[in-house]
Amino acid sequence: MSRRKRALIAFVVIELLLAGGWLWLHGLATMSPHAAPDSARVIGDVFGGAMGFLLALSSSDQRSVLSATNPAVRCHPRASLTF
Repeated sequence: MSRRKRALIAFVVIELLLAGGWLWLHGLATMSPHAAPDSARVIGDVFGGAMGFLLALSSSDQRSVLSATNPAVRCHPRASLTF
């Protein structure tokens, strides 16, 4: 099995685990009488951010990963303007 295929399988498995964790925590937050009113939004933000970060890491354009994770890179004069 090629390295690219293993990486793709790992990426899909991690994304599915994150999606399952989001569904599980979202279910707990909606069923619990003690949950904060905005807990579903916070859970969605955190898991959405984790999924987006993983997607950015899997990108072949490393400069876009750096600019997405570090705002100082966007301000650098030699930074690529492609998004």
